Amino acid sequence: MRRIHLIFSLLLCLIALPTLAQPLECPAERAPIIAAAQTACLELGRNQVCYASPGVVVEPLPNVRLDFGDVGDVAPLSSLTAVSTEPFSPETPSLGMALMQVRANQPVDGLTLLAFGETRLENLSQTGPDFIALEVQVTEATGANIRQQPSAESAVVRPAYTGDFLTAIGRLADGSWLRLPDGWISADLVRSDADLTLLEQVAAASEAAQVYSAMQTFRLRTGSDDAPCRAWPDSGLLAQRRGEVADVLLLVNDAPLLFTGTLWLQTTAEGQTLVSVLEGTLLYNQDRRLEAGQQMSYGYRGETIVYTEEVAYNYARALPLPLELLPRPLERPFSLTGVIFPFVPGTGFLQGIGADDACTAAWTVDVNLRAGPGTNYPIRQGVAADFYGLPDARAVGADGEVWWRLAEGVWLAANSTAAAGACGDLPLVAPPPIPT
Repeated sequence: MRRIHLIFSLLLCLIALPTLAQPLECPAERAPIIAAAQTACLELGRNQVCYASPGVVVEPLPNVRLDFGDVGDVAPLSSLTAVSTEPFSPETPSLGMALMQVRANQPVDGLTLLAFGETRLENLSQTGPDFIALEVQVTEATGANIRQQPSAESAVVRPAYTGDFLTAIGRLADGSWLRLPDGWISADLVRSDADLTLLEQVAAASEAAQVYSAMQTFRLRTGSDDAPCRAWPDSGLLAQRRGEVADVLLLVNDAPLLFTGTLWLQTTAEGQTLVSVLEGTLLYNQDRRLEAGQQMSYGYRGETIVYTEEVAYNYARALPLPLELLPRPLERPFSLTGVIFPFVPGTGFLQGIGADDACTAAWTVDVNLRAGPGTNYPIRQGVAADFYGLPDARAVGADGEVWWRLAEGVWLAANSTAAAGACGDLPLVAPPPIPT
């Protein structure tokens, strides 16, 4: 029985250990690499991709030749079948980053996509560079009919009801009828906040058009858990809406994502697509909603896309994201996911951590996590007993006591914890300014 109890205790220790403890020492400084990428893409235009840092590969359409092999080069998205970026290279040193401006369903501003690390986007749209789609709403009290051709005598494809939102992708020259992906609707039966004259003029007998603009619908694949150290991000994709007119619509791995603000997207080794909201909101799976600081994942089960429940996103993983390259600054929503982890007291948890392992600080009493090293800093969040964290630095507070930094802006008094591992090797940093 004692042997069984010992084995059980060791298993608990192994379960409690996180799988995301990257090394503290980084092979290169992050700031100059990010700054160089910012400078490289200052002249990026709509529906273009920029070679932001070494390690970007584009795949053009057949018979298309591009001069795209150096930092600062730009290419039209409509001429590409795929954009890939490469993982961190300690020899260069560099992190592959590609910056894209995508029109999507926006008449003016569109959105910014930033791919970094081991990331690949396959462009699934076949539209030209001037394609645009606009949202219209049915206002006719009796509803409307979507017809095969722009004529009241043409056959009905399907009905539309009062209040329905539809996607217009073209118009007749006189604006009397609007082209939809599956037919036509009279312009007198709908209204829109957008300028419908921006829609492409099409002939009455035109073939069905593609709904999505270049790189508005794509297949995404990224590396996972591949950050070389805590200061660098895992591979992924950032998407930020530039304008304030309408929600941005993306189709990512076959799932429609309608959002305001900023998304962070990754894929897992199991083929799931992981979506985190950094600001704004996300509408998906018809009527489900994701708020800032939440994440969900989805993937195929048979022929059906299945979505997980909403949970708190991983704040610790979000800290090194290259948000500086996005057009609009934002503050990461706070969460303790990825910062602290539960453990079972009385199982010899800390005894299983070697002297050269990552510093681990555990507590068996309720504690307050603060914005800096001292009780003169505001409380970020109170935390119950029986959790631990992985400090990346330490500081001496105004009270003369040592404090652990569990993550940027998250500090814990060392005298409230028991610690193991190479805590003496942690860098001693100056206390940050006290928030006003």
